[in-house]
Amino acid sequence: MSVFTSLHPTLQELLLTGLGWDDLRLVQEETYLSVSSGADTLVLAPTAGGKTESAFFPVLDGILKDPSEHLSAIYISPLKALINDQLDRILFLCARTELSAAVQHGDVSDRDRFDFAGSEHADILLTTPESLEVLLSDAKTKNAFKEVRYLIIDEIHAFMESDRGVHLRCLMDRLEFLGKKRMIRIGLSATVGNPEALLDWFSGPNRKKHLVSIPSPPSKKQFTFVVEPEFTGQVRAIAGYVSGKKALMFTESRSLAEKLVLPLREELPSVFLHHSSVSPQDREAAELSFGQVGGTCVICTSTMELGVDIGELDLVVQYGPPRSVSSFLQRLGRTGRRGSPAKMIFIVSNACDLLIAVSVIEAAMQHSVESLKAPSRPYHVLVQQLFLLLKGRTGMSIRSIIDSLRALTPFKDFSVAQFSAVLEYLVAENYLTCSGDLYIAGTKAEMELGRSNWLALISVIRDAGGFLAVLPEGTVVGTLDPRFVAGDPGKTFSFTGKTWRLLHRDDAHKRVLIEPAFAKGDVKRPFWSGGDGGSYASTLVCQSVAAVLGRGIPSLPLPLEQKTMVEDLIRMLPDDFSPGTIHLRTEPELNGYSVVVSTFLGTRTNQTLAHLLKTRLDGKHAVHYTQFAIRIFDWETPDAGESVAVILEELSGMSVLSLAEALPRLPASTWKFGELLPEDLRLEMAAYDYYDLPALLTALSWFRTRKYYI
Repeated sequence: MSVFTSLHPTLQELLLTGLGWDDLRLVQEETYLSVSSGADTLVLAPTAGGKTESAFFPVLDGILKDPSEHLSAIYISPLKALINDQLDRILFLCARTELSAAVQHGDVSDRDRFDFAGSEHADILLTTPESLEVLLSDAKTKNAFKEVRYLIIDEIHAFMESDRGVHLRCLMDRLEFLGKKRMIRIGLSATVGNPEALLDWFSGPNRKKHLVSIPSPPSKKQFTFVVEPEFTGQVRAIAGYVSGKKALMFTESRSLAEKLVLPLREELPSVFLHHSSVSPQDREAAELSFGQVGGTCVICTSTMELGVDIGELDLVVQYGPPRSVSSFLQRLGRTGRRGSPAKMIFIVSNACDLLIAVSVIEAAMQHSVESLKAPSRPYHVLVQQLFLLLKGRTGMSIRSIIDSLRALTPFKDFSVAQFSAVLEYLVAENYLTCSGDLYIAGTKAEMELGRSNWLALISVIRDAGGFLAVLPEGTVVGTLDPRFVAGDPGKTFSFTGKTWRLLHRDDAHKRVLIEPAFAKGDVKRPFWSGGDGGSYASTLVCQSVAAVLGRGIPSLPLPLEQKTMVEDLIRMLPDDFSPGTIHLRTEPELNGYSVVVSTFLGTRTNQTLAHLLKTRLDGKHAVHYTQFAIRIFDWETPDAGESVAVILEELSGMSVLSLAEALPRLPASTWKFGELLPEDLRLEMAAYDYYDLPALLTALSWFRTRKYYI
């Protein structure tokens, strides 16, 4: 019997008459068989490959065959916009099968919210982790979740490495504790470098699990590279390619997106902005612009990487080289649907950026994608879960607290000493109070966390401190960085493709009053402090660059002019260059010598290693770094490389925490709830989950045998 004929008759009717299907795609069949067998299932499939239906068909079938008067399934998305995008599709599936769906996230008004504490019934809930936390931590609504049988997590790769992923993992466990039935987990993901680890992360030990991985079918891809050092020339080139077409243009920062929008609007009739600091209304307008007649260009950051359906695109423009292979694949997948070739145009400034872009494509051709790694020391999320546990209770013993927290997967391997360190600090700082042998929330916790029914606990997303930019009539234009809005009023600046004047800054409410302005000339452009770091490249991208350098020629076919650019760049390398290893060489400068430490470890790792080297050099040498190398200046002799090699060998033998002690201390505000942790635990979090010092030690480990080149 085929999968199709085994479906509930109502679902078969939906497929036949509602969708016009008489069979399922391969990914949908494999997912159905996996979920129906009771296995937690991770679905890897290309963009527009039918992942959403793959998850919902077995869920709808299961609910139809075993109906319930209670909530049966939850769909979790990392973005409210993705829920809104999927809503019509899911409501259509539910309507045709006579099932009901509820939506709960921060943009849903109180009037439209589903009453989970009342007698209303919904079969499926669409939500975010934060809104699910609101429901699970409320005694009036959490009982509605006792019979949930299915959990669907969309774009699950976007969660695993983040604090939100730790929170989500705790929510999954807490749902299981509430439930009367085993909950089947279904994850939907783009391609990742370690899918088995991702499956293990969201499934857990001793659970039946299965990976459904459907490779992308062979398809034509067209890459065009424009090497143009001048900004005005780049704008003209972009306008020439996208004129009359529907195009997404990806940049690596909000500042770059803002820099491009005004000049492109002088060249094109329809240009929109889409990034995390523009208003939801502007982002929605950008998404809807693809439905209009004629061409449109949306300048965006990674906000458009995830699966919001914007229909058929003519091409994708990548401004500058991509930061990662996974990001490149996500962006490429936005075009080339329904049989047409995927078209991507790279706008780069120089031969080095061209080499990086080519190397990203070559890594993707070899099916190499960045691996994901979950945080290993999420003490700040432990604090959140602790106070959620204590909220509304009259006290818990230390044994009960540790047992309850250790039952949550992210903390299952924590020692009693680790739990005790957190508890003792919170007691000492009046965040916890001991009454006999029972712990209860202290006065400081009540004051700082307890407002609005402990609203601060629903999210682990750190407040970036942004200021809402508001017009006099109350319209929100977007969010600006506190440092950008500092200083005297009267500043004229461009933002969201328009020119504004800053009238007043309200520090108490984190708002700035702005008005339209018509100034030309010295108009400032906004910048943002966090998550906006331009030329970041992953370790995998850098290793792919090293592989191209090692071959001496790119394998990707390039036009002669660009092929020559890359080959000329490679020929400039020293004869003794050894890409792919940590390689040292000494070079003469106008005054003395410099030592170049070529690592190909990526921006973050090289930044960390540069800090460590600088501390060992007692401030006597200037130290600069890129994603590929570290250069140390102001040496007097040509044997300086030997001194650096000795330092690297010493670093390779140090412990993770010893290295962390030598690095800049991160402020407690780096993490939400970071202020509620002792300094030594924050040092651990920085060492393992921010600086990733174990990976650096692995890269340095061969220095213990002094296998280096000078």
